[in-house]
Amino acid sequence: MIKGGHGQTDLGHKHTTELQDNQDIQHAHENTYILPSQLCEPENRNAIVNALQDHNALIPKQFLECYYSYQNSHQRRYLRQINFLAQLSFLSYFFADWFLLPDIAYISGVTRVSAVLSIMLLNWAMFKYCKNILTLDLLLPLSSAFAASVWFWLLHQSSSPSVHYYQYASVIFILLGCLSIQVRFRPSILTALLISVVIVAGVIQMNSAQQTIIFLLVYIPILIFSLYISWNNALNARRTFLRSMLDEWDRHMLRELAHTDELTQLNNRRQFELIAEQKIHQWPQYQSICLLMFDVDFFKRINDNYGHDIGDQVLQKIAEIARKEMRRDDVLARFGGEEFVALLPETSIDDAMMIAGRLRQKIESTTVCISNTIKLNFTISIGVSQLDPDEIDLHLLIKEADVALYRAKQNGRNQVVSFDPLPNEV
Repeated sequence: MIKGGHGQTDLGHKHTTELQDNQDIQHAHENTYILPSQLCEPENRNAIVNALQDHNALIPKQFLECYYSYQNSHQRRYLRQINFLAQLSFLSYFFADWFLLPDIAYISGVTRVSAVLSIMLLNWAMFKYCKNILTLDLLLPLSSAFAASVWFWLLHQSSSPSVHYYQYASVIFILLGCLSIQVRFRPSILTALLISVVIVAGVIQMNSAQQTIIFLLVYIPILIFSLYISWNNALNARRTFLRSMLDEWDRHMLRELAHTDELTQLNNRRQFELIAEQKIHQWPQYQSICLLMFDVDFFKRINDNYGHDIGDQVLQKIAEIARKEMRRDDVLARFGGEEFVALLPETSIDDAMMIAGRLRQKIESTTVCISNTIKLNFTISIGVSQLDPDEIDLHLLIKEADVALYRAKQNGRNQVVSFDPLPNEV
């Protein structure tokens, strides 16, 4: 048991250290996606590792929503920028039209400006109100198909001899359409097919069969290369996400190891002191805060007679029962060895005694099976203290609970004793 407490200076130093640790963790997370706690399971880490080892880096189903959220936060700005640049590029071809297709310069200017303004307005609305990254990922490919149809409509309006070699500039649409795909590869195949249908249909209407074949000999390698770019974009996006999740999972486990007792999965002493210190300073003074300190009666005898593995089972059983008995705002921890502690906010001393009594009775009626014929019963002793509103000191609160626990041991164990500043036994 604890026979004293650390000074306020030590607690303040530890509190400052914890705050600095939390700031470091927050800084490390500024550019990463936080892994949902429900996915922090060993089998999910294995799924991430297996996906990274797979050539296609397919995202496991349980991580798909995380993947889309991750891409929405990381790719949204890029998609907005490349859509804007693509519209400017389409508009800038007006100057080429002016020199190469002077007979339709006016029509080209009006048509291109109208098309660009319409698409930019649509993009503004989509990026402002649409949260679905899959939809945003398809904006540029679909607008490229529309722009390609406008392009060939303009070419059909011109009688300039430059049309036949100016049509080769239309390959820019398939490059832009595939370059923008970042999240999923399969839609890029469909949108590339759509853009290709528009381009090839326009080329067929303007050229002879021989000229069309020559165009296709130029266009098909560019199409294949564009799809390869799209595939690599999607593959790299998946791998980046999976690596980020793996790093986040490992960081999560490091935080758990730093804050959690490995045997019981409760808060460890360091984490308890951090949380409890915050709690007692946040709660209004008119509300009572109590603390329970309890440990196993004759725990050394259990270890000596049955072995440390049985002793570990006893501690795990106590942690399991105590976790069920505590309320949502209570702070439960393994304080060290066979000793546990629980902070009970908004709890009067009478209610704390009732909770402690119920916990003692539950554990008294619990057994640990040693063999088919041997079952071990065990008990705990509990000390209860109440925070003095005029002296908000966590370690004083802990020390008083420890004194009460010591008196419970002296009085015969398997009982609950509240702290009394007078040397009277309760």
